[in-house]
Amino acid sequence: MRAAPFDAPELAAREAVDGREERILRAAGGDTIALTHWPATAPRRGVVLAVHGFADYGPSTFAGAAEEWRGAGLDVYAYDQRGFGRNPSRGTWPGAARLIEDLAAVHDVIRFETGDAPVTVVGHSMGGAVVAAALGQGRIDPDRAVLLAPALWGGKYLGAGYRALAGLAVAVLPDRRWTGDGVVRIQASDNIEALRALGRDPLYLRNPSSREFSGLIALMDAAVEAAPAIETPVLVLYGAKDEVVPETPLREATALFAGPHAFRVVETGWHLLLRDLDGHIVRDAVAAYALDGDLR
Repeated sequence: MRAAPFDAPELAAREAVDGREERILRAAGGDTIALTHWPATAPRRGVVLAVHGFADYGPSTFAGAAEEWRGAGLDVYAYDQRGFGRNPSRGTWPGAARLIEDLAAVHDVIRFETGDAPVTVVGHSMGGAVVAAALGQGRIDPDRAVLLAPALWGGKYLGAGYRALAGLAVAVLPDRRWTGDGVVRIQASDNIEALRALGRDPLYLRNPSSREFSGLIALMDAAVEAAPAIETPVLVLYGAKDEVVPETPLREATALFAGPHAFRVVETGWHLLLRDLDGHIVRDAVAAYALDGDLR
């Protein structure tokens, strides 16, 4: 295990708020990363490190689930990926390599602080691609991982035309943010109140830029390329009603994993699996796997 890269002198802030701990870590390159910790409220049996998807941020995706998981004896950590959420870098795409490096650094902090407690890394959507790439590249060594509707959608499934269009957009209008109005109509969840809350959230990053589109393609390619080297046990959960990530490329990428893995379809699930109306199914499945590591 690497030495902790964010040791005490590198902490910019640490504050207790309503039973959770808010921290700001100094990251490589001088940026800062917001980290939220929900300590277990039952005797600790494990640790969850949670990685959010594109546009979102740590507590937005995981706060509700964390309150349940901590009651089951899980310490829960969720950070805002660079370029998102509460970070000053919000709105600036950091690049796939930097996202992977940040996960590796935060993972080492958690390992350093929690000792021998089993660690489960949970990644949603884009966060799932970051987790998969980091696992396959040997950047993190958790005891197990959960990928929730992960963005493992690259390689042959993103053709030359799509890539060329993304490259042209970056070259001509790199910072243009695209709304998709009248072109793309996607429903991310059946929880309409949750969707409305995201629409009101000033920290939610709307309308991805050309640079972010192109960066997501590079990240997904890296995750798919790394898939055959993933030896960590992995549980993949996918919603049958997901309109964001297609099932076929995800199944094929999962089949490449070298280690133990399982692909489970949640019949009532959409893309925002933890926040769907039947999100308790997914939250319970994650907690059970984090506690016992059973892939059956």
